[in-house]
Amino acid sequence: MDAHRHLYKDYLLSCSPLLREDGLYQARVAITYLGGERTRSQRFLDLDSFPTKEQAVAAAQAAGIEWVNREVAR
Repeated sequence: MDAHRHLYKDYLLSCSPLLREDGLYQARVAITYLGGERTRSQRFLDLDSFPTKEQAVAAAQAAGIEWVNREVAR
């Protein structure tokens, strides 16, 4: 499993595309908050699938950024 890590604001986005049996890559991201006293994490494991690993990583990163932006706006 390849993990691609990206820092965004105070969050670590760990994008780990999963190669499925049909040859597509399922986009997956784990989001970990790095600030504050308490570490909390939210995972997205069921994102869309894509023909290339790069597309899956990009989609996972975009979904992670969108989630962070929603959380920060609260």
